[in-house]
Amino acid sequence: MEKKKYLVPRDMSVGQFIHILSLRLRLSPGKALFVFVKNTLPQTATLMDSLYESFKEDDGFLYMCYSSEKTFGYATNQITQV
Repeated sequence: MEKKKYLVPRDMSVGQFIHILSLRLRLSPGKALFVFVKNTLPQTATLMDSLYESFKEDDGFLYMCYSSEKTFGYATNQITQV
C-alpha cells in the first residue's frame, strides 16, 4: 500500500472505506477485507466520525488494522496496522 495514513470524510461509512482500501490493495475478487479497531470488527454501516470519536487515541489518530482472507478455499490471514 502506498500510504499508511488516510484523511477521510467524517460521513464516510466503514464499508466505503473498506472498498477504497480493497481498490488500493488491488485485492482479487475472491478476497474479503476486514478492518479492526482495538480488536473490534466495526459494522460496515458505522460512520467514520462515530468510530473516530469512540476509538481515537490521545495523539488524535484512529488506528486500524486490516486483514484479508480468501472467500473460497483455505484462509490466509495478513494483519497490518494502518
